[in-house]
Amino acid sequence: MQITFTADGDAACTLAQKTVSSSTAFSIPISKQALQSGLRELLLNPEQRDVTVDAVMIDRSRDGLRVQAGGGRFELPYRHLLGLVLEAAE
Repeated sequence: MQITFTADGDAACTLAQKTVSSSTAFSIPISKQALQSGLRELLLNPEQRDVTVDAVMIDRSRDGLRVQAGGGRFELPYRHLLGLVLEAAE
């Protein structure tokens, strides 16, 4: 599985997941930097259960973080988070 994190202008970003048999893209109505900040906040504070950035909620599960926006959500396994957070800093 490969997860990518791209900016869609100044006010949106997309998380995408690609496997051998499928691909999924999840559009998020906040900037890449804002999502990165929310992910970092949650990762840096293990006692915190969730964080809200504008209309997007990021919460912690046993296996990773979940990004929820509108009626959908995107699961980010812990093993993929370091690469996404570091990539977002570029």
